Amino acid sequence: MSYEGVGGGFRDEPELLQFATERYVEAEASAVDLETDGLTDLQLCAQYCRECTVSVQRMFHVRSLGRVCADALRVGAEPFPLDLLEDLAQDDDSEVRQSVAEQLGVLTDAIKISRRKQEDDLALGLLNVAFLLVEDDSDGVVAAAEDATATVATLCTTGEEWAFLISRVEQLCRCEEEEIRISGSKIAGELAEVLGAETTASTLAPLLTELSKDDALQVREATVRATVRAGETMRGTGAVIQLFDIFSSLANDPVWSVRKACADCLVGLSKSVGQDAFAAFAQEIFETLANDVSLQVRTGMLENLGPLIAELGRERTSESLVDHFVSMAESTGGSASGLQLSCAFAMPGVALTLGRERWAEIRGAYDMLAHSVHWKVRRSLACSLHEVARILGSELAEADLVPVFQEMLGDADEVSIGVVNNLAAFMREIPPTVRLDHLHVLARIATPKSDVTIGNWRLRAAMTEQLGDLSKILPASANEEMTIPLALRLLKDPASAVREACIAVIGSVLQNSSDGSSSAWRSGQIGRAMSTIKLMATNQHWADRQAYVRICGAFAGSFNDNVLIEELLPLMLMTVDDNVPNVRSELAKSLANLRTKDIFAELPDVSAAAEALRNDPDQDVSRHCVIADRSKHLEFSTGLRATPVK
Repeated sequence: MSYEGVGGGFRDEPELLQFATERYVEAEASAVDLETDGLTDLQLCAQYCRECTVSVQRMFHVRSLGRVCADALRVGAEPFPLDLLEDLAQDDDSEVRQSVAEQLGVLTDAIKISRRKQEDDLALGLLNVAFLLVEDDSDGVVAAAEDATATVATLCTTGEEWAFLISRVEQLCRCEEEEIRISGSKIAGELAEVLGAETTASTLAPLLTELSKDDALQVREATVRATVRAGETMRGTGAVIQLFDIFSSLANDPVWSVRKACADCLVGLSKSVGQDAFAAFAQEIFETLANDVSLQVRTGMLENLGPLIAELGRERTSESLVDHFVSMAESTGGSASGLQLSCAFAMPGVALTLGRERWAEIRGAYDMLAHSVHWKVRRSLACSLHEVARILGSELAEADLVPVFQEMLGDADEVSIGVVNNLAAFMREIPPTVRLDHLHVLARIATPKSDVTIGNWRLRAAMTEQLGDLSKILPASANEEMTIPLALRLLKDPASAVREACIAVIGSVLQNSSDGSSSAWRSGQIGRAMSTIKLMATNQHWADRQAYVRICGAFAGSFNDNVLIEELLPLMLMTVDDNVPNVRSELAKSLANLRTKDIFAELPDVSAAAEALRNDPDQDVSRHCVIADRSKHLEFSTGLRATPVK
């Protein structure tokens, strides 16, 4: 068996195996020919990590170390290469050190799996590597090590290991260097979950209190986020009040960026205590920060008001908070765009939280946002219009949202496409009579501005994708009058993306418009639509014949099988002798789709057509048949061994 290679050439199996297993070395005079015979994968990887002088090749093996080590420890009894990690953690190349830091999580999992096979427990050694990398002078290395330290800490099981871990964190938090104290604060927050509520309260909470009074503002900013993480672990304990005191003091910090961090993290504190206690605390902190002297702090707090209201719930959301939310829609000046956009983005969540009963409190804000001068604000509302309609119910949606719906459809394309993408979902939420009153918009959207230019084909494609779902909620008469003629028109759209979208949905449109009787497919608007589609099979333009074949293939699963066999399949099979290879290639694909169902696979004419295409003189046509046959026995391959899908 041969396989197609790069550049169109073919390789047999032995050649492919050699190609996949070759160890490439860059063509440099200084390249070292390392000895590989008799070495395990882990030993080979370690040798290249230490001795290879080709930087790219060495980097490849360094990045493979975690995976190779995990595989080796899973299947064998090789010792964990801690000495190699210690050497690489002090390598001159920062990319090597960062790669080691990024793989600490994988290496930790490998140790957990093979712990019973190791002579020595490796928790202390790997923790030393992690803390060494935390104090690195490269930002990328430090960030990766900070993220991995908590994972490595899960290896700790003995009192000695826990004591070492805590002492190292304390050293970081009390270091003279500001950058290291920042890292210590971040790690303290991440470690809370690993250490548990009791140790967090007795050890980390006092550390966070110290850090909240640090002279460096960046340390205090990091402490805000660490406090929230620690609070999640201490939930339900009496000691959580310590963290609230820390957060409250930071919310009144003299530096605006620290207060801004508190505004961004306030909602996270809800995981620390019950809703009643959080509501009282959050209300106090919110009023402080929402009325701050700093514009950045006020803006940051208001931008997080939507999630805060959603967290508090309807009963605990005060009128004052709702008034602040409405004020975001009324905002003017330089920050108006950002505040209005945040308000629009949070509107569905706030509406869901407050419910229909309190919709009147934010209806004015919704109307102001719908008429904002910023198109991004209007687009955000357009994309969520159907969700708000579902929340409000049909009566309120008709009264308050249908006018907005009409205006947005006539808005800029960037706005109207948000409505069109969810057109069926919105129509489903309004009364049936109102739906019919607005069907005329479909024809307007589907009509290009001129026959010469394609116009906004994305808008038409989005609308076309909605026709299938729309046909489910519209009466048969409306489908015959509007939906079916519209689908037939879109089959001839100048943009191929629109035609493709229509091919995918026209079967559903016809099926949903039918009453289920066989006569419906031969009479009325559905019968005329079927005749129009069948005429495409004999059209002199090959693209129409190809589209017909594609339509038949797309009908499988969304169309009446008997009607497809009786009305459409004979003309489809006639294209097996079409003089255009593209049509025959499409036939091969469509037949493969149809033959996944037994009712089609058992038809002699279908089998004969498939066999004829398999022996087609055009290579592209026959190859599509071979690909379709192979897909029945799909295999995933790593390049060396294929694994059949079970």
